[in-house]
Amino acid sequence: MEVNELTDKPADFLRTLRIDVRVSPDEKQELQDKAKAAGYQKVSAYLRDVGRGVEVKESISPELRRQLVGIGTDLHQLAQLAKAGKSLEGHEPQLLKALAILRAHLL
Repeated sequence: MEVNELTDKPADFLRTLRIDVRVSPDEKQELQDKAKAAGYQKVSAYLRDVGRGVEVKESISPELRRQLVGIGTDLHQLAQLAKAGKSLEGHEPQLLKALAILRAHLL
């Protein structure tokens, strides 16, 4: 939490000004979803950070991270086989599983 050096109070304490922005219901839902995906509890905090140029990254679950690391490892091994001129026959199930995991999280 940021603390103002002059008052020793949280930066939130000094927030007295408002900026009103009108959005459509779809835009509001999209902003709420993005804020939640990035780990924010409040859309206002998310918008403050985005507006100030803070790099906001979507947080991912440990399970998805594990799956992505596994996919990366499998793809690296397949790339090494292809680079060595070896056949990729029989590795289709690995690729299909990887695609299914990615599609489930992207759609």
